[in-house]
Amino acid sequence: MNKTEYLLTCLGEECAEVQQAVAKALRFGLDVGFPGGKTTNAQDIAKECVDVIAVIEMLESDKIINNIRTQKAIDKKKDKVFHYMEHSKKLGTLIDFYPTENTIN
Repeated sequence: MNKTEYLLTCLGEECAEVQQAVAKALRFGLDVGFPGGKTTNAQDIAKECVDVIAVIEMLESDKIINNIRTQKAIDKKKDKVFHYMEHSKKLGTLIDFYPTENTIN
């Protein structure tokens, strides 16, 4: 395994940890955590997202991936998410959506 493969493996693992933390929050709630633990599921999600960002930055610094985290790219993704949230609301699959200034009409 070379460094690129190692970092990509780390990225995959970190993404899986985000997925696991999100699934736990959906099952048990954001404001609770593992019994006996010291963090909430929301805190665990945030920590795992930071871990993903850290590995992404390592991949970028080694020129394995390009830095595409521009505000324009971020805003474009937000618009897309809001667009599909509105679509889900119209279909009746999203019931607690409150439009924001980013909502596409």
